[in-house]
Amino acid sequence: MAGPGAARPALAAPDAGVAIPPAVAACVARFEASPHERESALCFYQSAQSAEGRDAARRELKALEARYPDEPWLPLALGHVEMLSGLRPAEEAYRRAVSGFRDQHHAEGEVLAAINLRNVLVTQGRTEEAREWTQRIVEVARDSGSTELNARALIVEANERFDVEHDLGGAFRLLKRAEVLAFPDGADGLKKQCLNSLATVSSLLGRLDEAEEFYHRLAELARSTHEGQQEARVRLALANLALQRHERRPEPGGRERVLALARVALAASEQAGSKALEVTSLRLVADTLGDSPEEQREAEELLRRCLALTDELAMPERRISCLWTRAERLSKADPTTADRDSAAALRLAYEHGNPHYLARALRVRATVAFRTQPLPEALRHAERTLDAVEALRELQRDVPSQAEVFANWATDYYRLAGWTLEAGGATGRSPQVAPREALERTFRVSERLRARTLLDALVASRALSASAGDEGRRTARAEVQRKLTAVQRRLLEPGLATGEREAALRELQELERSEAGLRPAPRHGATGFASLEAIERGLAPDEALLAFLVGDDLDVYGGPAGGAWLLAVTREGTRVHRLPERNRMAPAVALFAGLIERRDGSEAGTAAALYAQLLAPALTQLPSGVRRLLLVPDGPLHDLPFAALRERPDAPPLVARYELALVPSASLWRYWREQPPLASGGEALVLADPDRSAGTRMARASASERTGVFEEAAQLGALPEARREGYAVEKALRETKVTPRLLTGTSASERALKSADLASVRVLHLAAHAVVDAQAPERSALVLAPGADEEDGILQPREIAELRLDGALVVLSACRSASGAVLPGEGVLSLARAFFEAGSRAVVASLWPLRDDEAAGLVARFYRHLARGLSASAALRAAQLEAIDESQPASAWAGLVVLGDAALVAVEPRVPEASRGLLTVTHVAAGAVVLGLLAGALVWLRRRRTR
Repeated sequence: MAGPGAARPALAAPDAGVAIPPAVAACVARFEASPHERESALCFYQSAQSAEGRDAARRELKALEARYPDEPWLPLALGHVEMLSGLRPAEEAYRRAVSGFRDQHHAEGEVLAAINLRNVLVTQGRTEEAREWTQRIVEVARDSGSTELNARALIVEANERFDVEHDLGGAFRLLKRAEVLAFPDGADGLKKQCLNSLATVSSLLGRLDEAEEFYHRLAELARSTHEGQQEARVRLALANLALQRHERRPEPGGRERVLALARVALAASEQAGSKALEVTSLRLVADTLGDSPEEQREAEELLRRCLALTDELAMPERRISCLWTRAERLSKADPTTADRDSAAALRLAYEHGNPHYLARALRVRATVAFRTQPLPEALRHAERTLDAVEALRELQRDVPSQAEVFANWATDYYRLAGWTLEAGGATGRSPQVAPREALERTFRVSERLRARTLLDALVASRALSASAGDEGRRTARAEVQRKLTAVQRRLLEPGLATGEREAALRELQELERSEAGLRPAPRHGATGFASLEAIERGLAPDEALLAFLVGDDLDVYGGPAGGAWLLAVTREGTRVHRLPERNRMAPAVALFAGLIERRDGSEAGTAAALYAQLLAPALTQLPSGVRRLLLVPDGPLHDLPFAALRERPDAPPLVARYELALVPSASLWRYWREQPPLASGGEALVLADPDRSAGTRMARASASERTGVFEEAAQLGALPEARREGYAVEKALRETKVTPRLLTGTSASERALKSADLASVRVLHLAAHAVVDAQAPERSALVLAPGADEEDGILQPREIAELRLDGALVVLSACRSASGAVLPGEGVLSLARAFFEAGSRAVVASLWPLRDDEAAGLVARFYRHLARGLSASAALRAAQLEAIDESQPASAWAGLVVLGDAALVAVEPRVPEASRGLLTVTHVAAGAVVLGLLAGALVWLRRRRTR
């Protein structure tokens, strides 16, 4: 490296007739004045945003590098400039920069150059080389002790998880750790890298709101640094997010809005001079153009440019997407070319090895085949798409990420189900697949869609208990959980200052991410899904299973999306019925819920309309002996109180005709039904009206509803009716073979529940407030008394799942314990679900907040019938019928539901129900004999006295 006082050679004159743009000339002068400063070299990258400036910057940097071979900032800056046009020259420049910084033991420079080199290698698909550079970056950053370099290393590790291992959840947790180090004091470049990666991963996880927030923060940074390429990247990303939102929830005019954003992104990419961004923008505009002749011609030209640029830039993944977009657009007008393009995209996807691209390429191959080939061939490609989706799912190392990634592909399951039924003749067209085979294949697709993580956990013998061989990981997780509890105790303190609360929430978020990263890896089920034949055979003669698939009729491009269907399964066979699509169903269900809330009977008309749309054809054709309906809801139907539907506005509700239960999937129902009966006897553990006010000055007011929010959990009022409910439950169970144990007030604590011998518990009853957080389901909780200093009284899903119930019936007399965030495919992320993970076979829970007095009355009735030895669904039906007879509104009784194994009998009466009548007759007969003997004795005594 030339010293400060060394003579500096003059700058070579530019080529004759080539003028140096003023911005580049300024960078030359700046470098001449301060050649050892980082910004002196990087100035050239800022001046190279236009095509004219880029050529001049490249020329001057090469000339300077020849004269200053010991200044590694120059090849680093040259690599940045070359990246605007192509990958191969950029790679060569970054390699020279890495070597130069390493020779000088310059940690910061080596890390920066190596990061850029690694990114180039990943883009070229050279993942093994990229992994080696990741390890080197982490080592250099760790040895340097620099906060900023360690933040950069975390970002690189996260990108490794994302780019190579495709573990999105792990990548997100690493990036959030980097964010803490990068903000607020990190360099602008570091912040941009962090936000870029966070936005990309959030988008792939389906967290579109988070992704949009990260992109807006990125846009602010780009504007403050006047970086045109970054602004163009943000515009493109926001257009892509808008398309994702439109695909999830199509709205009138949505495609036109996305197209406008895509055109703006394309213009920004061209102005910034970034060919890589231009490729993606060209494809996005072509993807969202309509079908008019003018738009078709424009799309054809855009895709021609797109493919030409991918050849120039050597970007195989971008070529794949350009090919599949052209294939989709040509599938109607030019089937031969469309088929060729879709096959080429699929072949490249296999070669490239990225599972995201492979699944997308298979999806397009199926779409093109549906339009150009016999339907059975399209089904084959669509089934391969599901295989690719599930392979992508299994790459995720934590359960939440598995569910989130899987949810992004739920539409592919609806589509295949609808196509398969169409092939079987369900839509009226000539069958191309035997009808019974079509039903079996559709049922298999339906089961592959539903509650996968819960099924995996249960069939694999509870994923959380499978970490016996990893003592260190379990110890670390226990320590993190202890810290979590301590932070939540602080958050529950009344009067906590705003600044302290915000700091505690940030700490809580970091601990939550650490705890999730320390959980055992997800287990995949050791057994397959239930077949249609197995379910038919397993149903009792008086049972029917109704499995709903609620998709849309058309996708946002006007293609067939599968539609909505009902599979009605009985022991005698299976029938299929067409339903209104999701876009029509969701507002009707929301309207019904709102009318029920009015408590004036105004919901009767909507109840009849929903009955006609959802159930009437199926119920009409059920065998006459069916008395129990096992409902497998989907989409908006998860929030539907089926019990309140009715055939006519003036007819009795559905629960008057049938016992009802909700099940997440037929496979889970079969899993629970095949478990052995609960052992006789045991204990009923009842926790009612927990009191959190011990040790505080706060008075305990009464609450009218069992509801609350997390931040107010410490101030939730008492539930006096819940305490009376507890006494009623205890009284009802005294005449059974289970022994009730009632805990109230401060004794109804988290510590008492966790320390109980739950293996002997046959019924677990919790009458308390609940907190349901739809945005962060892991924070939902039942609010109990703490019971110990190491507890916070906030019983959350991660703690519930470790309770180790042995098939017990769980009754959650708490608001919205059966509701929560609905994740496509996975279902409702509710508190009730966590008790299934803990080992329960049936859970009674509520869909909405219940009034304290009404909840207590309904639950007391339920237990009276349960104590007679009735199943969970029969006992709830009997209780609801009594409430109906008293003219109570639907809001008082229809929200309580049975989930899981409806036939579970958790309680045996001391005197069996069936023998009570016989015993009564025997008692009468015995009494007559005794009376006869007494009469005879009196006669004999009289005679003796007479004598």
